[in-house]
Order: sequence, then structure tokens, then C-alpha cells
Amino acid sequence: MKKRQLLMGLLTIPLLALVICYHGGSEQLSAEEVESYLSIIKGQDQIPGGRHDLKALRRFLEGDDGKPFYTVNLYKFHPKAQYKLGSEYFNKSAGGSGKDAFDRFSKVMVKLLASHSSHPIFASNWVHDDSSNWDKLVIVRYKSRRDIAELFSSNEFADVNEHKWAALADNERMLVQGLHIPSFYIIALITILLIFVFYFLSRQTKRAKL
Repeated sequence: MKKRQLLMGLLTIPLLALVICYHGGSEQLSAEEVESYLSIIKGQDQIPGGRHDLKALRRFLEGDDGKPFYTVNLYKFHPKAQYKLGSEYFNKSAGGSGKDAFDRFSKVMVKLLASHSSHPIFASNWVHDDSSNWDKLVIVRYKSRRDIAELFSSNEFADVNEHKWAALADNERMLVQGLHIPSFYIIALITILLIFVFYFLSRQTKRAKL
């Protein structure tokens, strides 16, 4: 019994670390940090690069509160991928459709999101009704605006962005500030659950001895 309790106790350490990493926010961005990230993004020379609306991005980063948030993304694809001159996919059948290009983007983007404690939580194809004609809906959870700033300013993101913009005929993005549960309460809840588990295992062990 003691060995089992020790093992479960040790397993809680990485579990708590994972909870804090993925569900906590981060320190609020300072004005100097915002300028630094924007300077890096402006200097990206990839084709086509980030293609950010820098004024909107500045407002977004300056409004940082350090908390997690969600983006609701709507995408409309080109029938044929529109790669720019200078791309290895330009004038090649390898470019494929807009959806093919977006799949290349998504394959790398999911890994980049995970490396910044963020992840997609929902995706759906063919979002069609009487008022819209979108091809894809994706909802993404970001740990914080700092994490999205780090992601946007990375060379990996600027490199893979050529696939995104070759894919898209149109897109819309909406930001949603979701309910944030402080890490302290999550840790407290896990601790209470573990106490109940240990108590249950202890009772089961006593009964087995009888």
C-alpha cells in the first residue's frame, strides 16, 4: 500500500506541472516587450511572411491581461493554392488546392501551438448556411497573448505562413476571453481528489486483510 501511495504521489508532480503549464496564464506584457515583438515581426522577410495587420496586432498585445483566451477562426479556401513567386510551390502541381496548402500549414501549426502551451479545441469542415459559405471553422485556446506574440515572432511560424496565405481566399477571426480558473484552485481540486483516492485505496486494503 505504501508503495502504491508513493507512486501515485510522484505521479501528481508532472500532472500538476502540466496543469499549470496548460491552464495558467502568464505575466502581463510590458510596453517594451510589445515593441520588441512587433520589431521582430516587422523584420521578417519570408515570402509572404506574417502578413499581419500590425496596427491591430499592437492593440491586441497592448490589451494583454495575462489570461488565456480563445480565437474562433473561419476560413474560405482558394480552389487552387495561390503561392507567391519565389516559393518552391509556385507553378508546381505540388501546390495542389487551397485545402492542401492549409493542411500543410495545420500540420506544422499544431506542433507550434503545443510548444507554446496552446492547442485547437474544435474544428469542423463545410460551415455552410444561408448567410455564410465558409469551408472550415477552427477554435484555438491560447495560454496568453505573450504566447501568441512569441509564436508570431518565430521564424517557424513565418516560414509556414506561406501555406496559410496560399490557401485562403477569405478569413475571419474572433477573440473570446473565456473563463479563467486560477492554477491554485485547479491544484486544490486535484489535491482533494487525490485525498479521496488514497482514502478509498486504504479502505480497500483494510477490507482485503479482514
